[in-house]
Amino acid sequence: MKTDTSTTLSTGVQAIIRPVPTYLIDKMVGEIVEPKPPKKFDEKKQREEENPFDPAYLEAIDEANRQRGLVTMEAMIMWGIELVDPIPDLDEWLPKLKWMEKRSSLDLDEYDLEDPLDLEFVYKALIATSGVDLMLVTMKSGMQNEEVELAMRGFRGDEEPSTDTPSDSQVQG
Repeated sequence: MKTDTSTTLSTGVQAIIRPVPTYLIDKMVGEIVEPKPPKKFDEKKQREEENPFDPAYLEAIDEANRQRGLVTMEAMIMWGIELVDPIPDLDEWLPKLKWMEKRSSLDLDEYDLEDPLDLEFVYKALIATSGVDLMLVTMKSGMQNEEVELAMRGFRGDEEPSTDTPSDSQVQG
C-alpha cells in the first residue's frame, strides 16, 4: 500500500496534494445561476428579442463566471490541500492579515476566525497556497483545462491564465 507523500508548497508549507471530487465541484458550480439576457423591443421586427450585448447582462455573466471560479478554488483549497502540520500560531500570521484589513486591502468579515474550518480556510487560502499549488491540485484531480483556467482566473483576478503547467514529477509530490 502506497503512503501519501507530502510536498512543499510554493509558500514553504508542507502539505499533501489530494484529488478533489469532480462531483463536488460540479454541484458547487451548478448552484450558480446563469443570468438570462434582458429583452428589448426590436422596432424593425415588431417583437421583443433577447439582448445578449446589454452591458448589465455582460457584467452579470462575468460575475457568475467569477463566482464559479471562486467556488472551484474553495473546493480545491479545502479538499485538495491537506496540511501536514497544524496551523501555525495565530500570532505568526493573523496580525499581518488584520493590518491589511485595516488598510482596506482585505475583508475578513466573511470568516468566523473562531470557527476551526473558517480558520483553516483562511490560513490555506491566504497564507499557505498560491496559484501554482492550486494547479497541482487541479492536475491531480484530473480537471479539464477549461475548469483549470476558470479557477485560476478567479484566483488571480483579471489576469489571463498561464499556459505553463507543472511537470508530472511535481504533481506526484
